[in-house]
Amino acid sequence: MENLLTDETKMFQQMIHRFCEKEIRPIAGDIDEKEEYPSEILAKLAEMGVGGIITPEQYGGSGLGWVGACIAMEELARVSAAVALAAGATSFYFAYPILEAGTEEQKEKYVTAAAYGEKTGTIAFIEANSGPDIAKIETTVEDKGDSLVLKGSKMSVVNADNADDLLVFARMITGGQPGDFVLVAVDSKSPGIVVRKIPKMGMNAVSTCEVDFNEVQVPKEALISSGEACLGLLTNALDHFRLVFGAVGLGILQGAFEEALAYSQARLAFGKPICAFQAVGFYLADMFKMSRIARIMIYQAAFKADHGQDISLDAQVAKLFASESCMWVADRALQVHGGYGFSVEYPISRYFREARLMEVGEGTSETLKETILQRLGLPT
Repeated sequence: MENLLTDETKMFQQMIHRFCEKEIRPIAGDIDEKEEYPSEILAKLAEMGVGGIITPEQYGGSGLGWVGACIAMEELARVSAAVALAAGATSFYFAYPILEAGTEEQKEKYVTAAAYGEKTGTIAFIEANSGPDIAKIETTVEDKGDSLVLKGSKMSVVNADNADDLLVFARMITGGQPGDFVLVAVDSKSPGIVVRKIPKMGMNAVSTCEVDFNEVQVPKEALISSGEACLGLLTNALDHFRLVFGAVGLGILQGAFEEALAYSQARLAFGKPICAFQAVGFYLADMFKMSRIARIMIYQAAFKADHGQDISLDAQVAKLFASESCMWVADRALQVHGGYGFSVEYPISRYFREARLMEVGEGTSETLKETILQRLGLPT
């Protein structure tokens, strides 16, 4: 991976690593237990450039690209995956589609504010009846002359209760029927928006929400994209979201491995550290192996993204491998802790709960395997 990093990204990695150890690790368990949104941490991350990490300098960003994005997500998730997702909701889910398809005015209004940490945002595209088939969404937008009117419901919206703006994927009503796909930016405080926080088993410092849109008026200038280009925009964005989500999985994997390694060196049994027993040692070797492979896959895909190459298959395969490896490592790391692993007093229980999301978020493992089969030309 070293040959994929510039001097600038290496410096950024060292800086954010130090920040995570000093500022986030000491509170990671508390904010998870108390379900406390880490607003102060996120403000500091914005000052460090995380808010605009993929954003060009002309819009207030640091322009470190997708390699920089994966560095940030890995390092943050290594100590708190919840903080990583909270930061990523604005930095990638919200900013990237606007960077790709927005007007200069929209980029100045939304992306620059996100880069400076002045505003937070997220994206809402998943629905209960559509699942991974984004073409079957039912949320609609209707042109009412002076404004657009948004109706529908979204699920699994990350950080919706703390977002200033929401990017909403919908269909334009044409001739009384849903027609072209559209992407609109919506003020989260608009009348008619109802946000419900969903209780979760992990990553409790960042919310996952259901959002209802009941006759919400949206200014026409908030239309980001429409038509065939809009569907292509979302498909492209999802590939990049899977890339950074894979980096979150890599961070959880690395954090769980480090917990298991440290515990196995300190825990004595029969007069020697348990890492000296082959059963535990082989677990550690496999953890290390998986972290190396996942890291190479993630960063090679990120490097391709920064050079304008197609990453669709690479990102999906990397996310699939990183997420499944993450779950395996977290499970074995808990096993290394023995009975202590089941106690919430040890960080490994949090890593285990965080890891479970990786195989279902941003495309389930089964969905991604279907995609791979399609690329192989096999029937699905």
